[in-house]
Amino acid sequence: MAKTVTVAIVAYPGCSAWITAGLLELFAIANNARVTLGERAASTARFDCHIVGKSRRAVRGSHGVQFPVHAVRSRYDASIVPPIWCESLADLEVQARRLRTENAFIATMARRSRIFASSCSGAVLLAQAGLLSGRRVTTCWWLVNWFRQTFPDIEMVPDRLVMRDGNRWTGAAGAAYMHLALDLVRELAGEPLAAATAKLMLVERRRGSQSPFLVPHTLPAEADSDIERATHYLRQHSGKRLAIAGVCRALALSERTLARRFKASLGMSPLSYLQSQRIARARQLLEGSDLPLERIVEQCGYEDVSSFRKLFSRQVGMTPREYRLRFGND
Repeated sequence: MAKTVTVAIVAYPGCSAWITAGLLELFAIANNARVTLGERAASTARFDCHIVGKSRRAVRGSHGVQFPVHAVRSRYDASIVPPIWCESLADLEVQARRLRTENAFIATMARRSRIFASSCSGAVLLAQAGLLSGRRVTTCWWLVNWFRQTFPDIEMVPDRLVMRDGNRWTGAAGAAYMHLALDLVRELAGEPLAAATAKLMLVERRRGSQSPFLVPHTLPAEADSDIERATHYLRQHSGKRLAIAGVCRALALSERTLARRFKASLGMSPLSYLQSQRIARARQLLEGSDLPLERIVEQCGYEDVSSFRKLFSRQVGMTPREYRLRFGND
């Protein structure tokens, strides 16, 4: 007899209606996909997925969509916190402060769940409930810099669509919720059902990353003047051949001091920051010009096309050619 896997979608006022409903429906699709497994279906788990909230009253998500809630059970195989619907970073900050009233309930659900997960900006609610300290986490691409500055005790892995750290799973932006949920289907009900569900949904099994959408690192408001000078210098000279030792001489700072201050302000080394600016410039040129790759490499401060191609692929998750085909203006 097939076992039942219990999944809770943790709804709250202002949660994304699209993703809250999408998560609910994906596990229903997984149940439908069981029929495609033939004889194996009888031994494949079924999902019992429902929405829970802090109270038994219906939760009003984004755009006025109402979600009826179920009574909270003592244990779940997995629980997922959907994203906060917001229109800007400032709006997100306002909503996050308002939603601190959900902290106790979210912490309770984490204790009751074998796996506790978030999709997109839902990671903010886990973080401010103290559930991600010391963990490796992903979230939506436009929130990465703010997340690093607001929660410095959390290690961001922004290129990952799904980041698993023990029993804390986080998903990246938007449609990455499907990859998060399919990974949960795989973990809780097996690879055959996950593959069948992905096929029904036309979701590619070969996943990329959200690196193509990441924005260059920005400084926190309280960054000191030396870091402001250093980042300005690196941006202004990113198209030239640079050595960090030369940068330090130009700024009258020791390499050790510069490295320490970069780590404190941006969570990275000066070289990593320089590379991020060069990759951002390369992306702009690949999107908006028809320059050959050799010229782009030169304008980004590199000489070896092969080495640049490897660096670009590692950071962006696709080759320069693939990036131009997908995001170029033509």
